[in-house]
Amino acid sequence: PPPSSAALPLKVTSAVSPSKTASSPVSTNGAPTPAPTTTKPVVNTSDISSPHELTAFVETLLEQLDAKFDDMSNQILERMNQMSTRVDALEASIQDIINGDATAPTSLPQSP
Repeated sequence: PPPSSAALPLKVTSAVSPSKTASSPVSTNGAPTPAPTTTKPVVNTSDISSPHELTAFVETLLEQLDAKFDDMSNQILERMNQMSTRVDALEASIQDIINGDATAPTSLPQSP
């Protein structure tokens, strides 16, 4: 019997291809705004009958993956910048506590 974890073929349902030169601007709240997209007709993989069609299909798929990767990279970088800002603020708060701690009692509440 074949193994139950055999790989299945990919099912590509969308052929939306964002412009490769379009950048993903960031809105004022820090979230990336969607890049403008151009729509292409959905290609059924069984309709591909020539090497040229296969090349076009693969190129479209790679452009989609590239756009998604760029979007995720931008989101990760934005979140890292937010975390950096928060860590800097936390460090400043801790330093303020340490500097002002000379007049405060040295005992801290014990956690259970």
